[in-house]
Amino acid sequence: MSKFSPHEFFPYARKFYSNQKDEDTELRWKNAWLHHQNHNKHHWEYWIVNKNTREALPMPKKYLIEMVCDWRAFSRKWGRKVKETNLPERMMTSESIILHPKTREELENFMKKKQQQ
Repeated sequence: MSKFSPHEFFPYARKFYSNQKDEDTELRWKNAWLHHQNHNKHHWEYWIVNKNTREALPMPKKYLIEMVCDWRAFSRKWGRKVKETNLPERMMTSESIILHPKTREELENFMKKKQQQ
């Protein structure tokens, strides 16, 4: 997990658990976040071939499920209690998220199955 690498851990800790709110702290955190997205297969950004043409590779189902779990976990951030969240649905339909058509279809089918349970 790259979150525990020095490249990511220290900028995250500095941004979220210190009183430092300067430009350097923010820039280091943004670099750490970019590193995290591009080094973890459960982030849709990992699979992008070309942002300009919105081309992405198909995401294996394992990472697609991890991505949904990550979205759900993010909705619980900072100890908020979550009953039902629509964050995965909002993320899935967002225009800013670039997914391969096959991945989007598989994600929609996965979300439908989860709603029926």
